[in-house]
Amino acid sequence: MSSSERIFVIGGTGNIGTKAVKDLLDNGVRVTLFARNPDKVKSLFSKIELINIVQGDYNDLSPLKEGLKGHTRLFVVLGESKQFVELKKTIADYAFDAGIQQLVDLSSFSVNLGYRSSESGSEHYYGERAIYDHPERRGHVVMLRPGRFMSNTFWVDRVKSTGKLFDALPPSFGQDWISPNDVGAIAAVILQEDMEKHGDAVYSLVGDVISSQERAAIFSRVLGQEISYQEITPAQKYHTLVEHGLSHQLAFMLSDPLLCAESQRITPAIEILLGRKPETFEQFLEANKQSIQ
Repeated sequence: MSSSERIFVIGGTGNIGTKAVKDLLDNGVRVTLFARNPDKVKSLFSKIELINIVQGDYNDLSPLKEGLKGHTRLFVVLGESKQFVELKKTIADYAFDAGIQQLVDLSSFSVNLGYRSSESGSEHYYGERAIYDHPERRGHVVMLRPGRFMSNTFWVDRVKSTGKLFDALPPSFGQDWISPNDVGAIAAVILQEDMEKHGDAVYSLVGDVISSQERAAIFSRVLGQEISYQEITPAQKYHTLVEHGLSHQLAFMLSDPLLCAESQRITPAIEILLGRKPETFEQFLEANKQSIQ
């Protein structure tokens, strides 16, 4: 990338965005962040002299119209929202009008499961289409499709307090996982490399495939206490997820064991793009054991 380029990041203060921004700053790349709270930005990043802040949130994206001008690349990390697809379309409107030449978008592995196979898959499918099929699209659009985030285990599982890991899967059934650190690192690499190299690539990202039984054993080693696995019904898992605040459709999708069947392999993109093996579930837990509940 040119030394004069500045990269714009939407969603740069969450797990994935923070990792991407830190990697960019470590390489001396100037970054503009769209953020609700400038003080949070200043508390997260040390090289603040390389950061410009456009203040705003998803309730009003209009600051992006002017804020994106003068940038060549954009990384979009958009969380769950009732207006998810419409927000993606609006971001694309402003981005391509401003002359963005490379847009890297965080999508989901659920898109790979087939057209309208799940609420999340449908949402991300139409989110991708809102960007990729945009009538004013110029340059390249790169899609990142991660599997289950390892960080999700911190708010779903209560292994430390209960001594048990619950899921609606047979004990030996493999499940896909990806470290948010790897996703952020990959985004930072793509945003710094030749745009033509990545073109309109789609990268499916699975860094570890482990069974629930293996996951319980990992928790046991990391915590130094015995954690056993207990299989529950999909209905029980659904009600637990709803109690944790998930919407009906998302909880329903995550409770369906059949939706796990297509992602039981570690994808090659991580090692190819980062030049190292993916972070394993155990490595991620060990580094974040203070967050285990």
